[in-house]
Amino acid sequence: MKKKYILYSLAIIIVIYLGFKVGYIVSNSHNTESKAKTYLWLFKDSAKNNIDTMFCVGHVRKNDMFYHYMYKEKYDVLIFEYNKLCFINLNNIPFLNNVNLNNFLDSFSGEAYNMTLYPSPETSIMYELPFNNVFQVNLDASSTIEKRIEGKNYRGFFGKVLRMSFSNSEGKHLVLFDYKREATPTLFLLYKYHGRFLVIMINSEEKFDESIINILKLE
Repeated sequence: MKKKYILYSLAIIIVIYLGFKVGYIVSNSHNTESKAKTYLWLFKDSAKNNIDTMFCVGHVRKNDMFYHYMYKEKYDVLIFEYNKLCFINLNNIPFLNNVNLNNFLDSFSGEAYNMTLYPSPETSIMYELPFNNVFQVNLDASSTIEKRIEGKNYRGFFGKVLRMSFSNSEGKHLVLFDYKREATPTLFLLYKYHGRFLVIMINSEEKFDESIINILKLE
């Protein structure tokens, strides 16, 4: 009788644990949607006609979202927005080089996207993003910044990226981009727009340079 009671109690504990676990995952996961207009305003009028609005996927949750667009069927454009970073100063965001990102997945608890959509990077996002109003960009030793890019309300670079992460002030990596095959040409921008904080990344299997920024309407 005692053994049955112990087994019954263990079963209840396991069920409760799994219930909390499932609830946590569901409440902290992105919902998928396809609303091309969400970030279409980021593109110049001359570029909008070349955006494939049928191939437009968004992943949305309370405090962050990201969208995947295709331009001229050969450029992948990823757009991320972090609501809790709306007051961050772009000039205070560091770009750190030679950061070891090999162990990111060892303690990863989150979602992974774009696993088969090269040249877009495989994107791993933690279920929670405690940036705490601090945002750091980390590049691994195989990634290089070839040209810095700065404007009135944006800054970033054109270069080649193998692995890149976003981390908080404690150095905890919360988002990882992994191109896996090789360091891949990338336009990377941080953009402030009317109090909103966005990240823009552009990749292509065809040769391109930083002039691809001209498809964007960066006011």
